This record gives sequence, C-alpha cells and structure tokens, in this order.
Amino acid sequence: MRAWASAAVLLAALAAPTYAQEVRPLLEIRGEDFLIDGRPTYEGVSYRGHRIEGLLFNSRMVQGIFDDENPETRALWAYPDTGAWDPERNTDEFVAAMPAWREHGVLAFTINLQGGGHIYRKPFPYDQYINSACDPQGGLKPAYMARLERILDRAAELRMAVIVGLAYFGMDYRYLDSPDAIRRMADEFVDWLAERNYRHVVIEIANEATRIRSRGGDVGALELMERIRARSRAAYGDGFTLLCSTSLGGGGMHDDAHLRAMDFILVHGNGCGAERHREMIAQIHANPVFAAAPKPIVFNEAHTDVSCLCACAEEHASWGYFDQGTSNYRDGYQTPPVQWGINTEPKRRFFELLRAITSGEDPEWADAPPALRDFEGLPAGPVTGRIVVSLPLDDRWGIGRVEFFIDGEPVNTERRYPYYLGGDTDGRPHGFDASKLAPGEHTLRAVAYSVSGATSEIETTFVVGAEG
Repeated sequence: MRAWASAAVLLAALAAPTYAQEVRPLLEIRGEDFLIDGRPTYEGVSYRGHRIEGLLFNSRMVQGIFDDENPETRALWAYPDTGAWDPERNTDEFVAAMPAWREHGVLAFTINLQGGGHIYRKPFPYDQYINSACDPQGGLKPAYMARLERILDRAAELRMAVIVGLAYFGMDYRYLDSPDAIRRMADEFVDWLAERNYRHVVIEIANEATRIRSRGGDVGALELMERIRARSRAAYGDGFTLLCSTSLGGGGMHDDAHLRAMDFILVHGNGCGAERHREMIAQIHANPVFAAAPKPIVFNEAHTDVSCLCACAEEHASWGYFDQGTSNYRDGYQTPPVQWGINTEPKRRFFELLRAITSGEDPEWADAPPALRDFEGLPAGPVTGRIVVSLPLDDRWGIGRVEFFIDGEPVNTERRYPYYLGGDTDGRPHGFDASKLAPGEHTLRAVAYSVSGATSEIETTFVVGAEG
C-alpha cells in the first residue's frame, strides 16, 4: 500500500503544472522606459526625430474575461448569431485576436477583474449587472481566473505586457463586502500570479480612483500598492516585485503622494485633445517629485482620436486606445458582445497608424497637407431642418482636427473620424440645425489640419429655404 501511495504522489506531482519552470517574459522599468527581457520596447525606433524606444503603446480591452451573473441583465450581451451570451466564446475570440494587435505594434492592453462600463443607463442595467472575478468576500472565482490565464499565457507567448486592473468603480462598492475582502482579493491575486510565474503583468489598483470601495468601507491605493509589493516579494521568492499604479478620470492629475508611490504614472485622456495630452505630460515633467525620480507616463485610456497618439509619441508618453462601441458585435471594444478584431474604420485608423509609427519608417504622411474631397450629405436644393454633412478625408492617420465655418463664423471642431459638421457621438451624427440660419445663400468652409500643422481647406455654398 505504501509503494502504491508513493507512486500516486509521484504521478500527481508529475501531472501538476510546473509554472516556475516555464520561461516567462520579464517586464521591467528603467527610468522612463519599459523593457521586456532586458531590452527596450521598440528598440532603436524613432518617430519624427523623437525616440519611442521604451514606450508601451496599448489598448483598453477590459472585457476579456467578462461575464454577468445576473439573469436579468445577462441577456443584454447576447451574440446576434446565437441569441445567448457566452463568456468562453468571448475569451476565445479575444485570444485569437491578440496576434493581430501585436503585429500592428500594440505591446500592452488593459484588462480588469471587474471589467468596465458598457451600457451606462441607470439603474438598469448599470447598477444591476454582476461582473467580478472575485466573490463578495474577496476570493477569486475559478472560471474567471481560468479565462484570464488563457489570456496571460497568450500574452506571454507574444511577448506582450498586460495591465490588470483589480477593481472598477461601477462594480466594487456595490459588490465587495468589506475592506478585508478587498485585501483578500489583492493577496489572492498576487499569489495566483506568483504561482504561475507571470512577470509580464503590472497592476492598476483601481480604474479612475485612488481607492477600492466596498459596502463596508474603502482601502486606499497607497496601502494596496505597498501590500502588493511586499506580498509579491514573498510569493515569488527571488526578489521580483510587481509594478503598481492607479488611474484617474480623463484629464485628472495625481497628487505628490501618489506620484511618489506609483512605479509608473497612469493617466487617462478621455475628453482631452492632443494639446491637453501635451499639457498633462508637461505638468508631470515639471513636478519636483517626477524630476527627482522619473518614471514612465502611460495613458491607458483615452478615446479614438489618433492625433493624441502622435502627440504622445512625440512627448515620450505611452498612449492607450479606448473605443466604447455599442452592443452590436461590431463597434468598439468595451460593450459586450465585443468583436475583438480590427474590423471598423476607427479601429483600423489606430492600429494602422501605430504600425506606421512603430515601423521606424519616415512618416512623410505626417507633414503632407490633408487630401480633401467634396462635402458629403449636403443637398443640392434648399435645405431646412437638421442636415447631416460630413467631410470625407482620404488621409486616415495624420489628421489633427477639422474646423467647420458657416459664413466665416466657427461652428464646430472635430478631432476624430468621422468629421461631421454637427458633431457626433461614437460615430452617430447629431446633425446641424439649418433652421438657425436665415433663409438664403450661405458659405460652408472646412479647414483640415494635419498632426504637423499643415492645412487644406474646402468651401462651397448652400441655400437655406424658408420654413413652412
């Protein structure tokens, strides 16, 4: 019996995963640069004379392990071809898309244990869906973690870094029981990473917050960063320490205590144009805390305005694409069911521009004046009411902004494709209310600016008819 027992133990040991023996990529920081396996990212590459070596261009892909345990809201995320939601299919398609992201120059993506905002209608479904990789007491859920393991393993094979967020501000406070549950979640996640020897993962404590909330109280990011570092040093056993940060809302700037504590500076660019991105970077550089200990600046959430990618590349800051989308299995990367491919014009603009930037080739397109075509949607005869007019541009990458004027007066400035006279929300045009204009002939002019400041313009006339 003893021999049989010994044999069983040996077989079990041989069958158990040997994560520590697997070769995992190592993500490090030296000064303001990221390195993978001891070599700077984008090694030797520059863009318009600016060094991009050491940057970590990324995309927000937080729903890679998404599920919804509330049957009242789960049906909202159904795939159009099956009529049902399937979290395993979601992760399978995520993993299948990753090589294409990598081929285009994306070296990192953000994923979150509690996902992110998808449909913001309150109270239903925003305050009622249940998506969390941990239970209310902070214990990790096996099904979620198995999906995350598939993603992290594929990222390791592709030599990609992963920014893993622990909490989302729309989920934590209504789901986690207590501060101790928050601490348990952090501890168990560190142990889980260490068991698998993941060294290409960095931690975002909370999305757009300096604390994780629970029903019974909060735990600050400063405490959690120190806790995670100490726990990781013990768990990995060889001195390896997980890198930590936390983020703020679009345009928000960290105080000195958080700047000092973070291993890399996470900021968000939602609602911010290219110039505001530059201002944020300059403000961080001017802070004495940063001057004393420079570290990487990473935008891991912004929007689809790729002129900000160009601006960050010139300022040695990493930029992250964020495409909200809608629940249509086509647009965006955040509202399930997500189509994880590079399948829409905004997605192609980002990925193809990033490939051009990271290729090291001379970007002649950046200095060329934008190529314009005629306005689209402007009726030939008199117009009344709301009209949808756009300016199509052949240049998909190098557009900084498009300014619209009527009779010489500014009407609207568009900073991202598509460029509509009346503006848009996620590609859905608002239309321009022509009834605000007096009947008769008017002049419509558009001026398109490249990222380098070169301009092209186009002008036409149209007639507003009398109403009634």
